[in-house]
Amino acid sequence: MLKTTLIAPIAPRQNESRRLAAIHRLQLLDTPPEPAFDRIVQLAQSLFDVPIALISLLDDDRQWFKSKCGLNVPDTPREQAFCNYTVLHDSVFVVPDARADAAFSANALVTGEPFIRFYAGAPLVVAPETRVGSLCIIDRKPRTLNADEALLLERLARVITDELWLRNFAVTPGRKLQPFTPAKHSVNTEPMITGMQVRAARAALSWSIDKLAAKTGLSPNTIKRAEADQQDRPSSLATIKIIRANLEAQGVVFIGHDTAAPGIQLISQQRNI
Repeated sequence: MLKTTLIAPIAPRQNESRRLAAIHRLQLLDTPPEPAFDRIVQLAQSLFDVPIALISLLDDDRQWFKSKCGLNVPDTPREQAFCNYTVLHDSVFVVPDARADAAFSANALVTGEPFIRFYAGAPLVVAPETRVGSLCIIDRKPRTLNADEALLLERLARVITDELWLRNFAVTPGRKLQPFTPAKHSVNTEPMITGMQVRAARAALSWSIDKLAAKTGLSPNTIKRAEADQQDRPSSLATIKIIRANLEAQGVVFIGHDTAAPGIQLISQQRNI
């Protein structure tokens, strides 16, 4: 479900201390452009046929752009940021026509360069209730975003958060890792995990099938079927979600999804598989 604009001059700030701590832990602010992020905004600009696409991080008093297409400034004052609204929830936030919206019609980014009319932002959710910024697309003319387009934008944002996870794990020797708690996603976008990942997670935890079954409340045969990725008897989404939730509760992070050979990370031991 798409979020419509909120009628308020400035969006309220929620969980700011946690959110700012997460941003600073990323160590991304004021860093040079990086191909991994630039490719995503270039893809978003092309897919949605918009003049501007941005990866925006909300600092305490500014909106800083890690990557940008169609915009030359490195940041804007935070009070002007549409992203203030995007970080209030987990779904895509859309402003069809900023000039016709009381919350944005007097915004300097609407009345002046870059003359924003349409805005759509997918939050970068790095932990429950912790959204550090957004992947946003901007047009200088009014338009709408349908459900399929919103889902695509959300998936691109999750590619960014996957990259943020990988950066967070790539710590130097001796540096203490301060990982994020895995973010919770809506049911219709929850990524499936493979049987290989379940087996790898069990191995990292030194768990038997029986122990995982006891933790999840599922039968050992159900666990075996999930690990076998049986095409003739595929596991239900509900089963996979239960298994995933219990493994993540033990510090397992699933790196990547919808790929041929994704891996896992066990946070507590800082070990890759």
